Amino acid sequence: MNLKKVKYLIYALGAACVLMILLLGITKSLVFLWLAMAFGVAIVVVNLRFWRCPHCGGNLGRDVSHYCTHCGHRLDDLL
Repeated sequence: MNLKKVKYLIYALGAACVLMILLLGITKSLVFLWLAMAFGVAIVVVNLRFWRCPHCGGNLGRDVSHYCTHCGHRLDDLL
């Protein structure tokens, strides 16, 4: 999976998590709490598993710059 797809997947999971929290506030149904927690766990799993430099395999972390902090390869064309 390339970094652009991973970035959009993380954004989509985050949006789904926020939506579940909003629905929890409106309906007071615990189903939305469990779904929000599941989406939160999915964000962490996707981040740890797939948000890696394609050159060295190092985790990119939260602060993604134009270069990998581990090997120094350029990431602009991949994001």
